[in-house]
Amino acid sequence: MVGETITFELIRKIQREERAASKLTKLPEGFYKNVNSYLQQKKKIADKVGSTELKNIEMLVNDIFNRRERKILNMVLIAARTKIPPENLSEEEKAFFDTLIEVVSKRRKEALAELFEEAEKQAEGEMAGQRIVPIVFNEDMEEFVGSNLINYGPFKKGDTAEIPVDNAKLLEEKGIAKEA
Repeated sequence: MVGETITFELIRKIQREERAASKLTKLPEGFYKNVNSYLQQKKKIADKVGSTELKNIEMLVNDIFNRRERKILNMVLIAARTKIPPENLSEEEKAFFDTLIEVVSKRRKEALAELFEEAEKQAEGEMAGQRIVPIVFNEDMEEFVGSNLINYGPFKKGDTAEIPVDNAKLLEEKGIAKEA
């Protein structure tokens, strides 16, 4: 399709192909720029003879654009997960894709890192058989070995700490600390 002259028939053909294919189809080189020129010419003529053909062309181009945009959005999600590069992007679409892939990849990296970090912290507490909770000490407390076999303290009145839940309950029952 490289170097093809833009005509109503070509635009209609591309629209049919785009509708039929689940992936992006190959566009003629400079398609959007050439369509713009074609529309400019048709607008000059339409002012003199009517605008039905111009409206049909605009509807077809809009449909092509919308379908390709949706496919590009899907490609961004796939590429962010698999790192598989896209095919058949025009130059304009490539810039759009690159912007979106940067945003989606950054978000995925940050969100997953945070999720995995939280899961790791939770797993560490569970591996030790404990859930960790924050407490505030009501009085001074000497160093002690928690139920997870980790040393805690010493603490002064007003200090806060994160300790195993069963140790926190015991300290609360004795009035030494309270949940933060």
